[in-house]
Amino acid sequence: MAPERSSETAVHAARRAQLVDAAVDVLARDGYAAASTVRIARAAGVSRGVLTYHFRDRADLVAEVVRTVYALAGAELGPRVVRAGSPRASLLAFIGGSVEFYAAYPRHLAALSAVFTAQERDGTRHHQTELDDVGALLRAGVEAGEFRAFDVAIMAGTIRAALDAALVRVTADRTPATAARVRDELVRTFDLATRKETP
Repeated sequence: MAPERSSETAVHAARRAQLVDAAVDVLARDGYAAASTVRIARAAGVSRGVLTYHFRDRADLVAEVVRTVYALAGAELGPRVVRAGSPRASLLAFIGGSVEFYAAYPRHLAALSAVFTAQERDGTRHHQTELDDVGALLRAGVEAGEFRAFDVAIMAGTIRAALDAALVRVTADRTPATAARVRDELVRTFDLATRKETP
């Protein structure tokens, strides 16, 4: 790639990242309905024309916000889950790491929550992929004899619902003590819920 082209690509990527970050701010602060392209462009310190050069419309930008938050979560949690090794350790690393992620990125999660109050989350590609990944982890644990037998879809949905409740708690009281307490409680709850029954 020519140096000029490489520089243009870097500038383009930086501008898109700037606009996504501004959209995160506006969504988190003002909510979905108020997050117009004009307001987001103003928050980014650019004209609306610059925004629409990089994103077709608000829906395109909001979709990129959602993708960015999920990608950030994947980058934060993925290596940790893989390093954990066994299905049980990986599941607990995912649950505990998710709560820690909520505490570390409250602005991003507030933006995502704003989007999902206006748009149905269930059935979206990112949401379904997460449920599928948790389900695969649970299934592997059952097959390896680390977990008791249970309905994998029900358990995966229960974990997702518990994490949603944890998000509300952690973002309402943004203290390290609260995040740690919520993390430890969820890890213990699902450790016990999935533990193989002894005779």
